[in-house]
Amino acid sequence: MSFPGLNRSLRTLFRRSTPEYASAMSMVACALLAGGSIILGAIQQSLILQTNGLISVIDIGNSMLFLAAVRRSMRNADMQFNYGYGKYESLAILASATLLIVLTVYTLGEAWTMFSRPLAKQNTLVVVAWSITSFLVMRWNTRQLTRYADRFHMPMLRYDAELWRLDSWLELGVLLSLLIGGVLLSMAQISLARTVDGIASVLLLVVSLKVPLTHGREAIKQLLDRTLPDSMQFEILAIIAENFTHMCEFKGVHTRQSGKDIFIEIDLVMPYDYTLEHLYQLERQILERLHEKFPTAVPRVYVTPCDRNCIRDGVTHCPIKLAAGRS
Repeated sequence: MSFPGLNRSLRTLFRRSTPEYASAMSMVACALLAGGSIILGAIQQSLILQTNGLISVIDIGNSMLFLAAVRRSMRNADMQFNYGYGKYESLAILASATLLIVLTVYTLGEAWTMFSRPLAKQNTLVVVAWSITSFLVMRWNTRQLTRYADRFHMPMLRYDAELWRLDSWLELGVLLSLLIGGVLLSMAQISLARTVDGIASVLLLVVSLKVPLTHGREAIKQLLDRTLPDSMQFEILAIIAENFTHMCEFKGVHTRQSGKDIFIEIDLVMPYDYTLEHLYQLERQILERLHEKFPTAVPRVYVTPCDRNCIRDGVTHCPIKLAAGRS
């Protein structure tokens, strides 16, 4: 029995030229790290490894959520959603942050329970080797997600990349904890090794909340249609200033972001008797520069005619026309 639709979806997921590829590989890496850490942590009775595995399980849910949101947000704007489907990204980030917070509280309770259990003898070499392998996989996945985020200008991929980057640095903490625990066990300091394992697990969970809380706050701002950051606003104003001698007045600019799409609306005042050709030339210059600076921009230029205050005693004093006459 064949499933053409499923086969097409799988081919899309693992096609390097699509943004879904990065999320799909992230999900595969999460599954491998989660399974290995939880199983090895249970066998070696390592709380820090099991906690790390639980965080990876949460990351699997994140990857599945991101994958679905990426596929939805890539749809073009239509009659029903004029501003596209980019809000799926903000919703996914917010849901991911909420999920991690809820599961972190649950895991803290589990960690406290495991903290009271006796710690058996561990094979330090095995757990350290697994931790090093996990760190290398995390760094590789971080670079890949960052590359795809830069290529497709998708905030959600950048959020996922930052999660992996944080996880990779946390993995160094896991490695240090395992090394310290191994040394303490070799010295027969069982109780102290258990204490280090428990404290390190709690700290791991607390630090892992940094990225979700930061991006969750940004996701709320996106859902509320906050304007673009000041740095991007200044870049837009600089492009308008380049063409200031071709317009009567610049009235304002309105911006918002929906996923990868940056919507820019510019209000200009032009001479009342300018032809559509004149207006089109200015609009084309501004739009081309905006697209050079922001490849995913969806800019619009709105023009209103001047109030003719520049005409006095039947003579025009319009600076645009005077400049054009001198040239």
